[in-house]
Amino acid sequence: MTATGYDGALGVLGGMGPSASAGFLQTVYETAAERSGPFAEQVLPRCLLDSDPAFPDRTEVIRTGGEAEFVARLARRLAGLEDLGATRIVVACVTAHHFLDRLEPARRARVISLVDVILDDLATVGAGERLLLVATHGTRDARVLERSPRWPAVAHRVVLPGPEVQETLHQLLYRLKWEPVTDDLTDRFLRIAAEHGCQGLIAGCTEVHLLTRRLRGGGLRIVDPLLTIATQLKSLLAG
Repeated sequence: MTATGYDGALGVLGGMGPSASAGFLQTVYETAAERSGPFAEQVLPRCLLDSDPAFPDRTEVIRTGGEAEFVARLARRLAGLEDLGATRIVVACVTAHHFLDRLEPARRARVISLVDVILDDLATVGAGERLLLVATHGTRDARVLERSPRWPAVAHRVVLPGPEVQETLHQLLYRLKWEPVTDDLTDRFLRIAAEHGCQGLIAGCTEVHLLTRRLRGGGLRIVDPLLTIATQLKSLLAG
């Protein structure tokens, strides 16, 4: 264990989009500070953020090709974080998880899978609760969550929106990439969840992390893998 009280260092491959990965890093430090007792910067975890907005749009890559180039860039960026000392890495984009199985096994093993974190959290949802999946077209097209062998055990808790609502959600998520978080944007997600009879949302896109506190204030359960990782970071780095 290092002097910070954390084993190793967290790498974050971000920029997809930049606000979501920066927001995640802020959540990591806010959460760690809350749990550290009397505050001292020196007890907080070492984090390495590579925010690379030049990554091609993941939905477009999935729909039109260019996957080999994307995977090569992904591998280079992950290797760079490893070279700087990252022992576990978060790829702060759920859609990008479509490409992870094309990485070398040793590199892939360092990545904390957002898909696995989501499925772990869904396993704790109450039997009567239904949550709306909020994800990009790329995540839906590639069935990033549904391809997991663990999906059948939690699928009954997930509401998959139809084509028209899915288009609306996709556009709202992309607005979050470049627009300030507003009450209007938050209310749109709250209304869509209510219209589907859902008690919560699944952050199938990391942009949702920017709204997590506001959405929870609206009474929804939010399955947000970035928040879960921030909360469990000490054990994840130790594992």
